Amino acid sequence: YNDRSQILTVILVVSCSNENENQTANAIFNQCLESVFNAFKQFIDALASKRINASDINAKEMASLCVAMYGGISRSSEMDDPMKVVQFMTHSFQDLSGLMNFYTEDLTICESLLTLFRDYTEFFVVMLNREQSLALFRAAGSLLQTYSSNHCASRVVVRPTTSSAEAIADEEQSYTDILCAIQLLIHLGTKDFLDTCNTNHDKIESGDVTDIIFFGIQQIIPLMTQGLLQYPSLCTNYFSLISFMMDTYPDKVCVLPFELFNALMESLIFGMTHMDASIAKSSLQGISCIAKEQLQNQALKMHLANHPDIFDKCSYRLLQEVIFQKIVWDRLEASGMALLPLAAVDSSRFVTVVNTLSKQLPE
Repeated sequence: YNDRSQILTVILVVSCSNENENQTANAIFNQCLESVFNAFKQFIDALASKRINASDINAKEMASLCVAMYGGISRSSEMDDPMKVVQFMTHSFQDLSGLMNFYTEDLTICESLLTLFRDYTEFFVVMLNREQSLALFRAAGSLLQTYSSNHCASRVVVRPTTSSAEAIADEEQSYTDILCAIQLLIHLGTKDFLDTCNTNHDKIESGDVTDIIFFGIQQIIPLMTQGLLQYPSLCTNYFSLISFMMDTYPDKVCVLPFELFNALMESLIFGMTHMDASIAKSSLQGISCIAKEQLQNQALKMHLANHPDIFDKCSYRLLQEVIFQKIVWDRLEASGMALLPLAAVDSSRFVTVVNTLSKQLPE
């Protein structure tokens, strides 16, 4: 399937180049897209009407082939008129996203769908107008929701089963579907920045981007256990997404449901002790952003009413696991910038934390 996908990409790019502006080239281009669309449409209709069983081996092969062909189309952005691909793909998003409903238990097809949406977003999101962007956002949101609801419980990892760096890298390959989901959200988030710099009136609103990012992150957070964060690529991409969120939408983070907010905080606390200084610094900056948001806008008022020790735990572990450890030197400034707003949120509770910790330190 990968070979066919790559061949289709080459055919589309070559047939839509300025050097091949003739009827034959255009006919080849249009026929390729039409063949893929018609085959996929017939397949989706057959699944929906139950004329074929989704679990049948031939149906799975057809699903894999269709997704691979759409993947080839989504990687053909180097053609001279890429808007032809945008128009074609926009009409297929709903059915492509809906395919996840039939194959939620087949991780290979799930990963292929996530890869397809990730690649298309990476290569084409800069070109999309508002209508096209919203179509992509709706389909991506539905895809992530279906994926997460069926894999949250089954993909929990406490820790990698080996300590060898090479073996961990091999083991991480089992979780490339989660990596694709995170990267998809990262690429979707770039649309907000791109359209902020765009003077075109037909651009997407910042709130539309915010909604899909936070909807998506609510699907991803339950998957990101400390075990998964031990894997280098997953960890780096996850904290890249979280860092973008904290810098851009700290107010939205604070109104997440408490279970998700608490899981996010636990991941930031884990990140601040990470051996990678950039991950540690972005985690500390995230904690600082949340504390500042509380200071400025009382954004965590509801959560603190039921869980008053939110910042106590952060302060305690920051002091114990970072500031009083040798690793602090490569994240000294970031630690100070996080500790200051944590202390200012509630100085009396912070003093209690410091007194408690001081009694536990060896004399």
